Amino acid sequence: MPKDTFNYPQKKIDELIEGIYTGSIIPYDIPEDLYFAVADYLKSGLYKGFGGSLVDFTGKDLELLTELRENIYMFSAAKNFQQLQQIQSLMFDEKGERVSMEEFSKLGEATFERWNSDWGRSEYNTAVHSAQMASKWQEIERTKDVLPNLTYSTIGDACDICAPLEGFTAPVNDSAWSSIYPTNHFSCLCVVLQEDNEKELTSKTDKKEILDSVESKMQPMFKMNSGKDRIIFSTEHPYFKVDKKDSEFAKTNFGLPLPESD
Repeated sequence: MPKDTFNYPQKKIDELIEGIYTGSIIPYDIPEDLYFAVADYLKSGLYKGFGGSLVDFTGKDLELLTELRENIYMFSAAKNFQQLQQIQSLMFDEKGERVSMEEFSKLGEATFERWNSDWGRSEYNTAVHSAQMASKWQEIERTKDVLPNLTYSTIGDACDICAPLEGFTAPVNDSAWSSIYPTNHFSCLCVVLQEDNEKELTSKTDKKEILDSVESKMQPMFKMNSGKDRIIFSTEHPYFKVDKKDSEFAKTNFGLPLPESD
């Protein structure tokens, strides 16, 4: 089973960096063990947030979780393609001269640490909360006849992005929830509360002002709804942005498999 810590042994990291330096490992042949290590880490966040793995659900919940899980694998493939490219780029200094293996190892390990420990933890937390909110959306859809409205809650102190949304109330079917439904940035912990018809809706004037303010500060990758779009990481995420020459390779999940079971 996947764990909530990134697990890739130091020996493997050393072999990866040495392989990139010697040319035996290239971005167009991503090591599968690294691909699965990243996927397993993020998948553990997905399952934690959703409340279980594939064997724990049936019906529409299983269908949604299956799609979210596939998105995690696709994200891992895209991340590793970009990561290997960046590490590979460290092989030459500003003058275009090849650095020593010792220097490359230092640079490569620091880069690997940043991608997988620093950024990786943020991605893991995003997977947890986005999965929670995707599962929540299933419940929202199931009960919208009796609880037809949603209210945005920042739960205490809020960042500059989410603060204007505190108390924002709109019908479940309002298009606003396609772009400002949590998670709206890294480390976002906001939620929505289900309301009945007695809850006063945000006026059209206030709604436009609030949404304009919020969406102007949001990164494009977060302007989505994990439950409606059935993804954890949007294709607007920089990892999915590749050069035109690599677009066909990206369509094959960067040459990596999409396992049907854990």
